[in-house]
Amino acid sequence: MKPPQIEQGLAELVPPEARLTPIALELPEAMGYEAWVAVGSKLCRAEALMKWWLGDWAAFGLRKYGQLKEFAAANHINYQTLRNAAWVSQAVALSRRRDSLEWSVHAEVAGLKPAEQAKWLAKAESDRLPVAELRRQIRVAQGERNALESDGPVVKFVVKALDDLVHWLVSRPGDFWEAERKRVWKERLRPVVEFWEKL
Repeated sequence: MKPPQIEQGLAELVPPEARLTPIALELPEAMGYEAWVAVGSKLCRAEALMKWWLGDWAAFGLRKYGQLKEFAAANHINYQTLRNAAWVSQAVALSRRRDSLEWSVHAEVAGLKPAEQAKWLAKAESDRLPVAELRRQIRVAQGERNALESDGPVVKFVVKALDDLVHWLVSRPGDFWEAERKRVWKERLRPVVEFWEKL
């Protein structure tokens, strides 16, 4: 049994010879490269717009009806996804949104004050910053010690262990570093030095 055709408005994203259903996009084998690129551009644009539309819709529902969680449960939709989209839409006013930037860039600055949002969005646009680099620069600017670390707990543990090791090494008294100990520790630290030189 074939899935039903999708709503007419969404079907306009693809040429008539393609078939768009709720679970598939079937493209004709004869489709040329330019036509394929055109379809991809429309789909990517629609996906980017949909995040804002969903966020504004969810924010409206929260503000007016307060029933977002109930809607999500009744329709088997992830509530946190809707809540996050609503939060970004509520936090980033229409006047600060930039059509040239991905929604994820706006999500990255949503927790900042409006003037800071505007500043970082302008920087992201002018410098063409990817999200990860924007996040890093914001953290550095805010003085976070972990600005250059991953969010992962394993990496944080390793960084803490490295900090502890450095502290232990520099706090050893001078007479601790007799010739044999120096030799052993130079060998142990050599891979760290070699890695540092490659950075």
